[in-house]
Amino acid sequence: MTNEARNNSDFIFPSPPQNCPADLAKPGSQYKLRAWLAMLGLILFGLIYLLLTAWFAWSAFFLLTKSESSDNTIFLIIQGVCSALIAIFFLKGLFFKKHSSGAKDYEITRAQEPRLFEFLDRLAAETKAPRPHKVFLSGGVNACVFYDLSILNFFFSGRKNLEIGLGLVNCLSLSEFKAVLAHEFGHFAQNSMAVGRWVYMAQQVATQLIFHRDWFDSLLSGISRFDLRVAWIGWLLRIVIWAMRSILDTLLSLVMLAHRALSREMEYQADLVAVTNTGSDPLVNALYRLAPADSAWDGTTSFVNSELKRGHKVEDLFSIQTRIIEHKRHILADEDYGVAPRMPAEGRESHRIFTPDLAQPPQMWSTHPANHLREENAKKTYIPSELDERSAWSVFENQMALCKAFTSHLLGELEQPLREKEQTLLSLDEDYQKHFLNPSFRGTYLGRSIVSTVRTAGELYETEACEREELYPEELTDILEKHRNLRKEEALLQALQNRNFEPVDGVIRFRGEVIKRGDLGEALTTVRVDLKASDTVLSQHDRKCRTYYRQLAQHFGQGWSPYLAGLLHLIHYADHSFRNLNDAYTLFQNTLAVVLADGNVSGAERKRLLADGNALYRVLQQIHQQADTVLLDKETASRMEKPTWKENFESFKLPMANDQNLGDWIDAASGWVGEMLDCLDDLREAALESLLSSEQLLDQATMTDNPIAAALAPPAVPQNYNVLLQGEERTLQTKLNFWDSFQTASGVGYALLRFAVAAVIVASAVALTVSRESLDSLGAVFGL
Repeated sequence: MTNEARNNSDFIFPSPPQNCPADLAKPGSQYKLRAWLAMLGLILFGLIYLLLTAWFAWSAFFLLTKSESSDNTIFLIIQGVCSALIAIFFLKGLFFKKHSSGAKDYEITRAQEPRLFEFLDRLAAETKAPRPHKVFLSGGVNACVFYDLSILNFFFSGRKNLEIGLGLVNCLSLSEFKAVLAHEFGHFAQNSMAVGRWVYMAQQVATQLIFHRDWFDSLLSGISRFDLRVAWIGWLLRIVIWAMRSILDTLLSLVMLAHRALSREMEYQADLVAVTNTGSDPLVNALYRLAPADSAWDGTTSFVNSELKRGHKVEDLFSIQTRIIEHKRHILADEDYGVAPRMPAEGRESHRIFTPDLAQPPQMWSTHPANHLREENAKKTYIPSELDERSAWSVFENQMALCKAFTSHLLGELEQPLREKEQTLLSLDEDYQKHFLNPSFRGTYLGRSIVSTVRTAGELYETEACEREELYPEELTDILEKHRNLRKEEALLQALQNRNFEPVDGVIRFRGEVIKRGDLGEALTTVRVDLKASDTVLSQHDRKCRTYYRQLAQHFGQGWSPYLAGLLHLIHYADHSFRNLNDAYTLFQNTLAVVLADGNVSGAERKRLLADGNALYRVLQQIHQQADTVLLDKETASRMEKPTWKENFESFKLPMANDQNLGDWIDAASGWVGEMLDCLDDLREAALESLLSSEQLLDQATMTDNPIAAALAPPAVPQNYNVLLQGEERTLQTKLNFWDSFQTASGVGYALLRFAVAAVIVASAVALTVSRESLDSLGAVFGL
């Protein structure tokens, strides 16, 4: 390496921390235990799979060859053919296509990005990890190791590749970027990744056998429908195959549990590799910045799609992501949003950024530990370091050129003309100039509805007069924050009660106290009482706002009072139509998930699915039929893509669901519902914008004592439409019935019961192929 290159490398490569313990990232006993458990589970799965395959293959050979000289020829042939079919069932699982994860369509080379590869080379040397075979770029907020897999990877290791998400690069400092990549290089160096490869291979085999339905199942189904003298063979084989699948499913679940536990230890270990090479803070800071980066990336993709609909192709995705973070920082009045968290001058080793949630998804199925646990792991032995705040883009040769090239690659060949970055950002800024995003509203209109608790729009007016000073007080920010926390608390408690989530660390903590699972109902009641009180406070404030501006409208006259009332009715119609349609669709999706849970749909389940599907159909139909009676005012119409509400709809061609069209109807209904929800969401936002801008206009006229022009003609809505109040949502099924629970092994008890039944069936199938002659013959093969 030349001195010039070395200096350049030093310039872009943050120095490692000093005085770091040499054994900090050394695997501990917990890590080794998890690795051994994962291996034992894998060996158990492999042994049972191979023994069953070998036994039925041998039995088929023995029974068919013996049948030629036996008095029970027909019976032995039937036994031999059945054994052969079961052996084929097991063997076909070994043939699967290659699967690889990661972005494989945008590879970069050393010649294209020498600075990045020099950075990676130095990091590989520092972490004592092998260099990646290939490096790929993606658009998301992520970085990962991935490799191709085939049947040969049972015996040979695949070459590891590195994926770098530019949405991540765009939001991190150089120290944070180094920490994230050091974490990935920690995975490169982990020998236990081989276990992960083998587990993945086992998963592919088991998936082929357990979940895929192919020619083999069609064959058994055909035999079952044949002449009764033959059909019984198909029935018995289908029962045996069900049992085989159930046993493999249970064994695979055990393997996956052990591997996921190992994966969490691997994440901890990779985090310590990052700490060793960057210090404790950069990794934690990077974790902290991921949520805003992810949210902004989602906003970026949404905005880009909107721009494409408007006929514009964007030039740079990542400048949009950056600008969205800046806008959210302003809207939330949080100057720390999307930036590295502030650190205290002293006591950094005890300072914590993340706090544990009340609950989280079950740890047994989680491969990544919660952020607060990762922070504890990273700061268990606190390693201070100097933070390099330069952008992670520093490791690339030309940020602007790469952003443009990757954006063009990601969007592909589109007909829309390319719009310059500056024009795109101006369009984005206009989107964020919406009134409901104004910080002066304290977040009143962010993520909440002002009409969801009232049956009619008129209920949002009070009889007594209101003063301007009562609107949007400073304490409203805290009230809204408390309300959001109560909503989150309710959702987590509900998830705990339904056993969708598990308590953090196995202990349920509710408002500072440890409670039992049996106390969850009482805790939920407490939260809902508090939530109702919070809703009441916010609803009272909403009524004060609407009442005050109606007073101003009545003072100015010229049609302003009916215009504001019309806008409020339009918001009410759009919001409740959206809520009702979305709720009906949620119920249908819930029913669909329940009836498909066991892989079979009974006659009763089909009738239930049709009933809920046609209930959804009637909601959609009513909205379409009432489209002519929804008349937009000019202000709201100007905010919509189409000048009239009716123009947003195609001719309603969706038929009612029936036995003949149900499969196609489910796919078609999803498209109709999605399009309608988008339209209703656009309408309620446009109407809210019109209302808030009109109220602001009245307010300004009052403050300046200036005359005001006459109001526009008010909008109109149907006299009768479906109203769905908050708390009156349709009841969803949260638990499966006995048979579905048994079939899907939901819970430990049902899993053990299904395994026991399946084991008895498989043991019986094996016993039917066992004879003294077959055992003697098998022993002769092995010289026993």
